[in-house]
Amino acid sequence: MRQLIIIGIFMWIPWTTWGEQANRINLYTYHDKPPYIMDLKDKSGLYFDIVRLLNEFHDDVQFQLVFRSKNRIRAELEKDTLIGAVLGVNPIWFGDNDQTVYLWSDPLFYDTDEFVSSVKRPFDYENPTSLHGQRYGGVQGYFYPKLHDAEKLEKLERVNVENEKALLELVLKQQIDFAVVSRPTFFYYARKHGWWTSLYLSHQSHQKYYRAILVPKRSKNSLRALLETTSSIAFKKHMKQLVSSYHIAD
Repeated sequence: MRQLIIIGIFMWIPWTTWGEQANRINLYTYHDKPPYIMDLKDKSGLYFDIVRLLNEFHDDVQFQLVFRSKNRIRAELEKDTLIGAVLGVNPIWFGDNDQTVYLWSDPLFYDTDEFVSSVKRPFDYENPTSLHGQRYGGVQGYFYPKLHDAEKLEKLERVNVENEKALLELVLKQQIDFAVVSRPTFFYYARKHGWWTSLYLSHQSHQKYYRAILVPKRSKNSLRALLETTSSIAFKKHMKQLVSSYHIAD
């Protein structure tokens, strides 16, 4: 009898574990920077709050935020092996301007990438030719649409770093002419380190865009409820309040 009980327990454990995992859906992000992610271990930041908000709208499933490199996310999307969805991205960044390759949620909130330079050597973007002969900083793996053509023509030199804090430090040391940094992240570090009087923002920004959720088409049925939630009036109302609490324009 004891042997039968032990066998029964071992047969039951995998099915229980599978059932728990089946109710969890990963939302991936590669933006490990404030205010989107303040602390991965403490699970603090705007993206964690968005996931918590989504969970309030769902009883049968729990979403969880998972950090993963952009290169790995892109590779899994191209192989159609990514299980889950990608949070905080835009169709342009994944070559899906017409939104035919993947499914996309309604915009979660709107954002801006800024040209940031030193006040000692201010850079103002006016047109593509104003980029010629410049040396700029970008995050490894990130795509900057307005700078792409100048780079291909070898009129613009790019320096890659791991994160946007490192970009701002290069600007402060005047080791690059300018960097492209998301506006909320710029304001966060400027406030934290008192860099207001040392950094300069171009009158014309690099890009204004919205952040949304990318869903692989193979997950259309399993994530249909997620897309329906993000398009609901109730969710959008709470999102507006949440984004406002982080001082980000919606």
